[in-house]
Amino acid sequence: MDRSDTTIDATVRSMTILEIVADAPEPLGVTAIAERTDLSKGSVSKHLSTLHELGYVERSNGRYLPSVRFLDYGVRVGSTTELRHAATEPVDELAEMTTEAAGLAIERDGRILDVYLSSAHAEREFPAYNTRFPHCSAAGKAILAERSPEAVASLLEERRWPARTEYTITSDSALRAELDRVRERGVAFDRQEQFSRVNSVAVGVSTEQTTGAVFVSGWADELSGKRFEENVPGILFSASRMIESSLSR
Repeated sequence: MDRSDTTIDATVRSMTILEIVADAPEPLGVTAIAERTDLSKGSVSKHLSTLHELGYVERSNGRYLPSVRFLDYGVRVGSTTELRHAATEPVDELAEMTTEAAGLAIERDGRILDVYLSSAHAEREFPAYNTRFPHCSAAGKAILAERSPEAVASLLEERRWPARTEYTITSDSALRAELDRVRERGVAFDRQEQFSRVNSVAVGVSTEQTTGAVFVSGWADELSGKRFEENVPGILFSASRMIESSLSR
């Protein structure tokens, strides 16, 4: 069914603006947001004013950022999620062992979402979270690799994901080849493809009910070399097995 038959355009526009604000590493102004949409600055301003009045965005010096209201939503959703409960202890241990940011992510409707994140060892400005795009994060690649090549091909036909940095893979053929390597090795790498100066590594978590990935992220100059390619993946395999075991009980 065509989207226009089942959705309200104004709601879609507001949610698109909210996602742009949420994905930005720093507060954005009306002009910057309008440039990322097909909307006028006047229209973007009205949507932002509405979102601000409803408490979904905060305004500072003419720029917008997500409201802390989402922290409450995240806690409420997470508290009822079996996967989060299963991930908490292994991910916390993973963060302590690597002294890096660690987490567990899942895919929903072509987007990568963090179910649980341990960022106690991350600096305040470090972008510990995953983006919404599966092609440029280690967690996203690990999850995509759990799908069949046919399913990935179908997904690529439906979606086009943007370049986040100069290192982001945007070619369909290059991404398929990368996913083949992930399937062969059992581990996925992101070398500054999602955020500049940030590397991440992930291993899939797969049960009958859930497909996800456990990951570690860190500054590229520290999470590199043998530690990045061998040591941390070994710890991730152990964390993945612990989560799978907990979920299968």
